[in-house]
Amino acid sequence: MGMRTPSETGRISRPQGLFDRGAEIALKYLLANAGINISGEESADVVVRDPAFYRHVLMEGTMGLGNSYMDGEWDSSAIDEVIFRILKSGIYQKLAPVYGVSNDIRRRVLNLQDRTRSKEVIEQHYDLPVGFYEAFLDPYFQYTCARFEGTDDLNRAQELKMDNICQKLGLRPGDHVMDVGGGWGGLAQFMQENYGVHPTVVTLSGEQAQHIRQRHGGKIDVFEGDYRELPSSFNGRFDAVSAVGVLEHIGVKNYPEFMRILSESLNGDGRILMHTLFTPDSSPAQNPWVDRHIFPNGELPPAEVVAREMQKHFKPIEGSDFQTFEELTASYPPTLHAWKNNLTASRESGRVQMSEREFRKWIFYFMLYAGAMRAKHVRVGQFLYEKKSPP
Repeated sequence: MGMRTPSETGRISRPQGLFDRGAEIALKYLLANAGINISGEESADVVVRDPAFYRHVLMEGTMGLGNSYMDGEWDSSAIDEVIFRILKSGIYQKLAPVYGVSNDIRRRVLNLQDRTRSKEVIEQHYDLPVGFYEAFLDPYFQYTCARFEGTDDLNRAQELKMDNICQKLGLRPGDHVMDVGGGWGGLAQFMQENYGVHPTVVTLSGEQAQHIRQRHGGKIDVFEGDYRELPSSFNGRFDAVSAVGVLEHIGVKNYPEFMRILSESLNGDGRILMHTLFTPDSSPAQNPWVDRHIFPNGELPPAEVVAREMQKHFKPIEGSDFQTFEELTASYPPTLHAWKNNLTASRESGRVQMSEREFRKWIFYFMLYAGAMRAKHVRVGQFLYEKKSPP
């Protein structure tokens, strides 16, 4: 992987001046109100390695917190706990609010998931070599929240998640199923092996499409392209549609078209399941650091927006044993911790090669979401509907 070293960041540690000392006093005061102990001592909640950390966090908020961790300016034995306390205390809004405002304006003005911009996250994140993801994911390459019920094993928890999805969709042998944003084909593989269906994966990633073709051959069909490019032959072709972890990359502005296309792909009263992160806020949101380093142009929707747009084309399933909406937020922190532990072990064993800065980026990403999930600042859930009959 192409990595940058701390020396390439452009940040140079200098002796503390009057401004930096003031930033230290102000940030320590804010974090103390969140119950966070910060110092150069190894026993502190936040161990400061470079005093530039104070200035970067105070001036840049989440962006500064993540970047300074990548640059080695601070450490913590429990990053997720630090994030949790910051969010629960409410001091998050006091740290560089201008970053949040500018991000919101950009999101409102632009369609960040048009055909051109939707490819940016693929090129930056999902087109990384499959061996990298193999280093921390389960054998089915599930890159979404598992289902930790009666187990603390990631592999088993992911199988429980996939089996539950198949049951919710009511899959039967011979069904044709479209998995939109199907990643490396793991869910499609599970459906084919355990439920005897004919799966089709829709992905915009060439790396993922190539992996599916090489690994699964003719057992899984692949459509490599944007959902807006699905051929007319897909209309009415599928008995069920799954969209797991893709809605965040669609963008709220595009939900009407996305839902319409998926509805047209279903036959009769076919079922659809959406598994997505969502925000408890009333408007779409995204963390600036995550937008810059992890998921460019991503957008977390409010749950009510997802439900509203789905209900234009779909309806609740009468007599179903499953809820129309189910929240899975409690299962995401253990999923993220398992990924963190797996990636750490893979790097230490030499299975995966990456720079210290890149490694710290991924660790911060996992723990940022783990803390945000614990604080219910970000949530995850599943929506289950069936196609409406034509008027």
